[in-house]
Amino acid sequence: MKKIYVIGFVILSIFPVWKFYDHFSWAEIPLNEQVLTSEGIQSHSYLEETMKARAYLSTLPTKIDVPSVSVSVGINNKIIWSQAVGYANIEEKEKATIQTRYRIGSTSKSLTATGIARLVHRNQLNLDDLVGRSIPNYPMKRWNFTTRQLLSHTAGIGHYQELRGYGAFISICNCRTFETVTKSLNVFNNLQLQYEPGTNFKYSSFDMILASAVIEKRSKQSFLDFMDTEVFVPLNMSSTEGDHSKPSVDHLATFYESKNSRFREWRTLNLVANDINLSYKWAGGGFLSTPTDLVRLGNAWLNDTAFIAKDIRETFFTPQQLKNGKINEQNYALGWRSDKEYQSKNLFDGQKTVWAVHHGGVSQGAMNYLVLFPEYNLTINGTINTNTPTFNVFASEVTKLANFFLIEIDKKNVPPEN
Repeated sequence: MKKIYVIGFVILSIFPVWKFYDHFSWAEIPLNEQVLTSEGIQSHSYLEETMKARAYLSTLPTKIDVPSVSVSVGINNKIIWSQAVGYANIEEKEKATIQTRYRIGSTSKSLTATGIARLVHRNQLNLDDLVGRSIPNYPMKRWNFTTRQLLSHTAGIGHYQELRGYGAFISICNCRTFETVTKSLNVFNNLQLQYEPGTNFKYSSFDMILASAVIEKRSKQSFLDFMDTEVFVPLNMSSTEGDHSKPSVDHLATFYESKNSRFREWRTLNLVANDINLSYKWAGGGFLSTPTDLVRLGNAWLNDTAFIAKDIRETFFTPQQLKNGKINEQNYALGWRSDKEYQSKNLFDGQKTVWAVHHGGVSQGAMNYLVLFPEYNLTINGTINTNTPTFNVFASEVTKLANFFLIEIDKKNVPPEN
């Protein structure tokens, strides 16, 4: 009984200290200066639409209470517009630019899927070969699974909430460097499969980490080296890399949390300031990038059949069926969500459906949203350097920006060049 009283006393003593910190650790965002916009990329094509979108972009830091927003748009395999508004670092009054790098969270899954697609394109990988019992440092489970099941989150792998002990600690602190994907599997390799592969759907970042181990085994390269040589360098994605640690990255945004027009730098458990290291989950949520780079990736998916063949693209953009014949609940394809009849009040006033292939990401102090509209040959990516209370609020603003261009393409009735 005495022990219970001691624990209660400690908790009651810590609580007012935490409340004091929580109250005084926030600072005001200088909203009057956030309309300042950096130099960007602006094509003569769709000039009027770009000006409208740029004007709307300038309102977003204040509207959705974020330090900065960076966005890029590609049409017909060209960068039409890239722009950033607000602060990469508020304390230093450092403006965000189109070179500013942001954490992209689970949008990293689409990058990893691109790497797998490259292996398929080169006949180095069959998506339906069983791989689960050949991954180094991954103990044998009750069932085997395929790369297709990893990419579609139907392999039975658990997610963060299933972690215990060491794995839970690493996923919370983000404070350990893993030199290889094989070593990073220690975070979750003791988890048992939650269901027979192919019979259910459960979204998990660990699926993609295992997929990156498949990349290493088939390519005989480290995951990051493979992504550099097969994806980033060919697509001129020079600002994209795995998130290692803050001091080593040029043009890195400072990451925040925001509340009621106030901000503070993102901290583990809102308390511990540490140098965030996401090397344990590069493939599932650990890349840094810029919207311009990510639009180059989207442009390649929609246009470059030498990079990814058209039939492979169709495979990766097709929502996957479970063994009972039903499509999984998120219309998840292979590393992408693919909504064939997406309807939103933010697009065409909700009057028509569009095909949207997309992936969002939420990371430590950042959010990202990448959307491809194959019928319009348009790619858009938006990113922010804070966590908003609801991802959909941020994502809806990205779709509003896309709408300026989609309406014009629809008016011109320009067929996609793919």
